[in-house]
Amino acid sequence: MTAPWGLHPPSQAVFFVLLFMLVYTSRMEQNKAEHITRIHANFQIRVSEKGSWQADDLELLHTSIALFAEVMGGNENFKRQLGDVLIERTDTGKNLGLAYKDRIQLSEKSQFSAWSVIHELAHVWDAKNQWKLSLALEKFTGGTTNLFLSKMKKRIPSQWDAGAHGAENKPGYYGRKPGVNAYGYFYGDTPSGANWRFNRKEDFAESVAMYCGWERSNSLSKTAHGRIERYLLPNGTKDPIYGIADNWSDYARYFYPEGGDYTKTKRWKFIDELVNQRNPIK
Repeated sequence: MTAPWGLHPPSQAVFFVLLFMLVYTSRMEQNKAEHITRIHANFQIRVSEKGSWQADDLELLHTSIALFAEVMGGNENFKRQLGDVLIERTDTGKNLGLAYKDRIQLSEKSQFSAWSVIHELAHVWDAKNQWKLSLALEKFTGGTTNLFLSKMKKRIPSQWDAGAHGAENKPGYYGRKPGVNAYGYFYGDTPSGANWRFNRKEDFAESVAMYCGWERSNSLSKTAHGRIERYLLPNGTKDPIYGIADNWSDYARYFYPEGGDYTKTKRWKFIDELVNQRNPIK
């Protein structure tokens, strides 16, 4: 038996499947194009159409940028502060993301998060200001960068929480104490965390993400609060945010703010003054 238009039943089924896939793909491509257009119109951010963008990725990207723009006082101020930016999905090696003065590259191999988007946008903001924002944060919090002092600290076993050649993947050896990192960065006051790759630029980007998530009930809040609450865990426990086991209780003296309230840190105050334009950086 043949179908009215001359196709055998199996061929007819294949035809409808192919037709459905064609319509679905067309709608997905249209949806992606609409997201890309909306992101550029709202935030002056261009999204490269190359790479493995899905509609859900672009929706997450849009809501993440919108969250940051809202914290900065609205879309117009966001555009004034960051200017034109290109975002790409590409090979970033071992990094989840890379940021430059006018471009962000997100890993095409890993799923990005709202946290990583805002972290990279903070780097762009810093770069647009000739990295003066991170330098000002370092000074405001009482930190300093000194590789010589870091090397001297390495000779004091009780002060060096890393291996002979850098961080090691075991509790107490990730390089979290001041000055125990690849850059000789002695952070001041109370950051939400540190590791072997921590420096003032990473400090600034993480401080911005923490500020955007702390007590705001948004997609960053769980991570922001989890980064602080992990220091209440017993030593050797896995961090529920990143799944890393470390001596969290021992590190509380460096990272746990007064009363567990991040708003009492100098980092929160610095970013608050910056986004509200009460502390212009020259």
